[in-house]
Amino acid sequence: MLIHRLIVRKTKPEIEIIRDISFNHKGLSLIVDNTSDSAKDSGNNVGKTTVVKIIDLCLGAKSVRSLYFDVDTKSENHEIREFLMEHKVEAELILVDPNKKKKSSIVRQLFNRGKRIIDSIEFTQEEFWGKLKLLLFDLDEHNPTLRQLIPKFVRVDNITSENMIKYLGNTTSNDTYDSIYLFLFRIIKNDLLSKKDTLSANLKEVETKIRLLQHDENISSLDILEQRKQLIDSDLVELSTKRKNLDYMETYKEELKNKRNIINSINEVEAEMQMLQFEIKQITVNIEKLENEKSNINHSQISYIYNEAKAYIGTVNKTFEDLLLFHNKMIQNRIDFVKDQLTIKEKRYTELEYGRDTLLEQNKNLTIDLLDEGLLEELNSINQKIEALVLEKGAINQTIKILTSAETLKDNLTNDIKQISQQMDSNNINDIIGKFNVYFSDYCEKLYGEKYLFVYNSKWKEQNKFPVSLDLFKGNVGTGMKKGIIVAFDLAYIKFAEEMSIVSPRFVIHDKLENTHINQLRTIFELSRDINGQYIVPILRERVDKIESALIEECKVLELSKDEKFFKV
Repeated sequence: MLIHRLIVRKTKPEIEIIRDISFNHKGLSLIVDNTSDSAKDSGNNVGKTTVVKIIDLCLGAKSVRSLYFDVDTKSENHEIREFLMEHKVEAELILVDPNKKKKSSIVRQLFNRGKRIIDSIEFTQEEFWGKLKLLLFDLDEHNPTLRQLIPKFVRVDNITSENMIKYLGNTTSNDTYDSIYLFLFRIIKNDLLSKKDTLSANLKEVETKIRLLQHDENISSLDILEQRKQLIDSDLVELSTKRKNLDYMETYKEELKNKRNIINSINEVEAEMQMLQFEIKQITVNIEKLENEKSNINHSQISYIYNEAKAYIGTVNKTFEDLLLFHNKMIQNRIDFVKDQLTIKEKRYTELEYGRDTLLEQNKNLTIDLLDEGLLEELNSINQKIEALVLEKGAINQTIKILTSAETLKDNLTNDIKQISQQMDSNNINDIIGKFNVYFSDYCEKLYGEKYLFVYNSKWKEQNKFPVSLDLFKGNVGTGMKKGIIVAFDLAYIKFAEEMSIVSPRFVIHDKLENTHINQLRTIFELSRDINGQYIVPILRERVDKIESALIEECKVLELSKDEKFFKV
């Protein structure tokens, strides 16, 4: 896919085109900041980077806030924010497939909660990503994701602009990077790649779970748990033997049973007595409240109600005094009922109290009390120790089960990943990467006079290394060369993808090339003419003023300045 046009327009109060940019389908497309040499002028706010950010938003970037928020200064351009919201500004990115001669329209509304539309169909964010991934990469598997792939082609922030191979930053796992490069170079089939990525994610979760378990001071490792379990089993055998040697158990079995039953009965009776005490107390309080209601009746309030009723009805058969008598009678009826309940519960409490005293006497007279108290204490101590050990053993068994299950799952996942990895032919990998290195090393030599090699390490996991690396024939990579090496890598990939008929974006967008030496800039512009794709660059005019003006004018697709900012505000 190539970028054909970018149209940015207001939709409120009426449709009005702000920018309509047509990109060169082959070679270099420059977005030039023509800020003057005046010290008062600055190219930082005219909007050259805004073009790249809008394209990135149309290709699935999440937040439109990047258009008006400066990460470095932590400041927000309220004028731009209000402009986008007030006029409901939207961007339309038109892509073209040069092989199929087919165009696709991607619309992204540039305000909070704006819509995402592809070919007139609105999508949720997840659906939008899925549709774009299919459109740009012909990939309908879950992994790698769209936003893991696009930053390789649209390098808009510091991380993506300054890192050739770790372009998502160091927080992204090595497994994810492995999946990305296996996909980009089509080293294994997409379905196997997605399965491998899913298995790797599951393996990482299991390994994290095992580490967390082993960091628990009560768990340690399977070996320690097994040893602790053996020690507990030995203690249980010893304690069980001691308990069997206490031979009075059978002799006093019936007495022990009776004593246990009586104690249980005493506990039940006392529990019911406690509840009755609470209920008796509550009933007594209610009786006092009702008596108080009868003696402190609000005559004026009842009189008011009586007179109001009389005013509405007319003739009332009952006098006010009759009403007072009725009211007091109703309260007295409630008092009498509650007192009856009180009598019943007090009677029941007396019965329970008598029953409890009887049980206490029975308990006192049981012959079990004649047992040797020392033996009883020993028996009780042994039983408590056995119970504690059984509980500890149960916890250890459960932990062993969890750890064993996790270790088994880890082994299974590792084997599944290994089986997929074994399907990758080392010779085939070297052939594929070798084809890429033909272009990559050539571009590096033209830029810096040194040849670099991109290498995939199929045994990176066993060696605990990063999946891919940059090797040199000679010399080292200095910080000043990073930008040029990244350009060489991305342009070489376009050439490689074309040769291998790989479906992927045929465009590369690089921001922040200002620090690149003019000699390398000139070479980069020349290299971009060699690719059958697009190299899109926003740049200050003063950085290219030593390059042939005819080339700049030929490649320029948009020119901005202090007086001609991107949004024209």
